[in-house]
Amino acid sequence: MPFRTPRSSFFFAGVIAVTALALTGCAAGTSTAGSASQDVAAGDSAAAADRVAVSSVTPATGALAGDTTVTIAGSGFDGDSAVASVAFGTEPAAAFDVVDDASITAVTPASFDFVVGAVPVTVTLEDGSEMAADAAFLYEVQTPVDAQMSYAFTYWQDYNLAEWGEFPDNDCGNFVNQTMLARGWTQNADWYSDYATTGDYNYSWIRGNPMDAYYDSRPDTTRYEFTDRSQLKIGDVVMLDWDPQNDNGVDHTQVISKVTHNADGTISIAMVGHTLDSTYRDLDNAVTVEKPGGTAHFYSIS
Repeated sequence: MPFRTPRSSFFFAGVIAVTALALTGCAAGTSTAGSASQDVAAGDSAAAADRVAVSSVTPATGALAGDTTVTIAGSGFDGDSAVASVAFGTEPAAAFDVVDDASITAVTPASFDFVVGAVPVTVTLEDGSEMAADAAFLYEVQTPVDAQMSYAFTYWQDYNLAEWGEFPDNDCGNFVNQTMLARGWTQNADWYSDYATTGDYNYSWIRGNPMDAYYDSRPDTTRYEFTDRSQLKIGDVVMLDWDPQNDNGVDHTQVISKVTHNADGTISIAMVGHTLDSTYRDLDNAVTVEKPGGTAHFYSIS
């Protein structure tokens, strides 16, 4: 049986309040009733355990950004009520397949907010029965993308001023490039900042068009256009143009924090970044509601 995407999923970890910012050049006592409720809850839990159980997850550790294939061992997976969903903590599995009554193969989602730590793994049946194995899967920083996203979600709002300073009203490029250093890139004569200590930097670090040109010149990046979403992944870079009719290039930049394959076949992109500080800013909302008529292209990082 092929992998299935979850029957229900949710896109945002939170809703980001949007303001209309003009961004330029990224430049820019106990009762008996209570006791009865507890007894009912205990009965429900026992009934669920009779129908479905989760005993272990192998491997028991994986990357913050997800995409780890695991085997969930237990029972009741192939009974008269089908498995409706598999979740790691609060996040639905990227895909899962019921192998037999005692095992499920699943692909892990990214850790919620890219937090390191152990989460429960929950299997839910269509009749509502569910069981979880507490702390069954441990998210770790294992890859360059994990390091990048851990950095991004640490400093998206509490800026790393001691090391990098802040470019007032215009810190998006500064932040995106910091995440790339966390990912493993190194500064060079064409792309650097020493702004926090000496005030020195070059434009490819902070301004949209020079930064765009630098990313395009690297052998480890691939440019994709607005409609090429099937090629995108967490950690890739978004270059936004709020007013393409003016032909003035890139106005803003962020990092992809979530890619959601929707039931209708569309793909939603969420972004983390500075200036409009955000963790899961919706790309389509940004170019239709926030900045009507805007567009974007992307750099996929190998």
